[in-house]
Amino acid sequence: MSFLNISRSAKFLGRGLMHCAVSAAVMALMITTLSCTTAQPAPDLEGGKFKESVAAQKRINRYFHSKVVPNLKTCWDQVQGKGTIEMQYLYEDDAKGGWTFKTLKSGKSTLPRGQDEVAVACMQKAVTATSFPKEGDAGASYFIDWNWPVPMPPDAEQQFGRMIGSNGGEGGGCDGNGASARCVTCSGSPLTCIYVCVGSDTCQVQATHPGGFNSICTEGGKCASGGPFGVVGGFIMY
Repeated sequence: MSFLNISRSAKFLGRGLMHCAVSAAVMALMITTLSCTTAQPAPDLEGGKFKESVAAQKRINRYFHSKVVPNLKTCWDQVQGKGTIEMQYLYEDDAKGGWTFKTLKSGKSTLPRGQDEVAVACMQKAVTATSFPKEGDAGASYFIDWNWPVPMPPDAEQQFGRMIGSNGGEGGGCDGNGASARCVTCSGSPLTCIYVCVGSDTCQVQATHPGGFNSICTEGGKCASGGPFGVVGGFIMY
């Protein structure tokens, strides 16, 4: 048997359509025109699990806004400059039906030099000792990669409300504002690993026999990427 291990390998899938009219030749003789007036995610976006991804992001944001943000606001106001910072959280199964926070580190940032450390310290204090329900999730860990704005928007509560009411497909990236996809999932035929906003933290493809086209794909722990004020947009960025 031959093995091909892939961790967060991906290929770009899907695109959003907005106020568009696309003409395409069909069977060399027939012409079909597709018109649309609202953003619609491609069927294969998020590995065909677009609605599930949006629901997972809303669930995580309810947790952040109810348990983390209230303890974050005062300290967050002390972070200088304007930009975004990527926060990478690891949660573990607490054996009581919940995901309990364990570790935090920062990723990409557009904040002024020295402010990443200030932001991480604020978030660390706010998120420590918090958890959210598993609600049927499998696995032993949950990796969350969230892009946070600095400062918080003045209409944060209104933006949160709009996010909860959204069906997704607006803007681009995992939060509609350009957040990168940091998760992977099994997709396609033969199976391969693609980047998604919500999926797994690892992905492994194993050929059934040397040179064969059939494959077995397995995933690791839970994973979600996005931001506190949006859900999956009309196309993925990574």
